[in-house]
Amino acid sequence: MPPPSDIVKVAIEWPGAFPKLMEIDQKKPLASIIREVCDGWSLTNPENYALQYADNTNFYITEKNRNEIKNGAILRLAASPTQTAQGLHERIQSSSMDAKLEALKDLANHSRDITFAQEFINLDGISLLTQMVESGSERYQKLQKIMKP
Repeated sequence: MPPPSDIVKVAIEWPGAFPKLMEIDQKKPLASIIREVCDGWSLTNPENYALQYADNTNFYITEKNRNEIKNGAILRLAASPTQTAQGLHERIQSSSMDAKLEALKDLANHSRDITFAQEFINLDGISLLTQMVESGSERYQKLQKIMKP
């Protein structure tokens, strides 16, 4: 007898731990599923975590796209889009040009995901980037070259 269509069997990864094989009930709120995963690894503050596809996209799983999860999918427990956006927003303002450039590379990778992008925009991230480019100081010449199409 096949499993119910609202149950999806997945593997969930977490750095330094064995992946968990789990059945996700698509009728349960995503926050409850994340809480269960965090409890299994004794992680506190489940609101700071999210699920992502563990493939080249690294797209976040949301209530809107969760029905696209297929049986056998490999997911990753990761920092939430809010946490990731806040961290990158802070790193981009670093006084170290190397740290700033590394943060911008990470931003380029994460920005393909609309969920992350919206969180970064909500932090007024576009204004921050615009100010950096428009400042025109020698310090940001490298940055301007990287950000130009």
